[in-house]
Amino acid sequence: MTKRLLIRILLIISFVIPLMLSFPVWLSSRGFPTTPLFFKHLEFHYYIDLALLLIFCISAIWFLLKDMGSGGLCFFLIYVLLSVFDQTRIQPFYFEIVVIIFFYYAFRNNFNHFKIAFFLLMAGTYIWSGLHKMNGTFYEFWFEGLNKRIPFVPVFFRQVFTWLVPFLEASFGVALLFNKTRKWGIYLLAIMHTMVLITLTYAGVGFTVFPLNMINVILLFMLYRGFDWNIFKLKTHKSLKIRIIAFYALLLPALNLVGYYDHLLAFSYFSGKPSYCNIFFSSKDDRDKLPEKMQSIMREHEGKYYINVNEWSLIYVNLLCYPQDRVYLYLQDYIETFTGEHTTHLQYYKK
Repeated sequence: MTKRLLIRILLIISFVIPLMLSFPVWLSSRGFPTTPLFFKHLEFHYYIDLALLLIFCISAIWFLLKDMGSGGLCFFLIYVLLSVFDQTRIQPFYFEIVVIIFFYYAFRNNFNHFKIAFFLLMAGTYIWSGLHKMNGTFYEFWFEGLNKRIPFVPVFFRQVFTWLVPFLEASFGVALLFNKTRKWGIYLLAIMHTMVLITLTYAGVGFTVFPLNMINVILLFMLYRGFDWNIFKLKTHKSLKIRIIAFYALLLPALNLVGYYDHLLAFSYFSGKPSYCNIFFSSKDDRDKLPEKMQSIMREHEGKYYINVNEWSLIYVNLLCYPQDRVYLYLQDYIETFTGEHTTHLQYYKK
């Protein structure tokens, strides 16, 4: 088995596993509504969903079997189309794998350029994931987690480690950009991902993110050997595609800092930055106007009735809701098609 074939197999497996764990998200008929980017209340017939998924699967097989074929491009385009129809499908463990597959296709005739694109993506992922964690919400929740898991460690060391986490993750990403530090960056990232997987296993949650955590480290080790490139060479690099990828991975996420780029697309993972949402109802009587599946998830707190959007999404598609205001507003509008206008309001919170 060649290295290129092994990479393609690993990429497809890493996508298929979370797909199977959250399969309902790929269907329109379910208890949690689709959240289209451009259309209102769009819902496909069941057979159209199956047809799109079939084309998706054929593209994956095409990508696996034909190294220089266009299966990767087709796979990428169908994923983009499906994500436009439902933003809940824009999850890191989906779109990062799809982006890597697209890079593989784009540089199918130049494997070294594929390596450069992959390391730029990984560098951007960890740099921005670390930078986004530099906020009070992350520090608060991380410190609370350490208090529960390792209370025997002196408070001072728990506090220092909490403050260091964002800087460490960002520095691991920076290390991937230079020949002299890349090896250490990869080993430290492997340790970091191992700790993440152990924590998730201990908590019994987050199994959909396992494949992405593993494939990132595996590919870093696979592509590191014989790779000689650093970020300073970007100035004289002749490939426009490489420069565009550098912009996408290293600079574009900065727009999130001023509210012009989505949290997850900007690699804001487990950062405490995105807001989550409850949809409150004006009256308990509104419950009887809702479909039965929605009635079952209405909750009560101090005499007020609401639906927790993440709970709603987790129950029916096994994924968190895509954390953007436009999605919450869309869901509010969807609910008000049953209860009437101005019968609900949104309440945001941090997780």
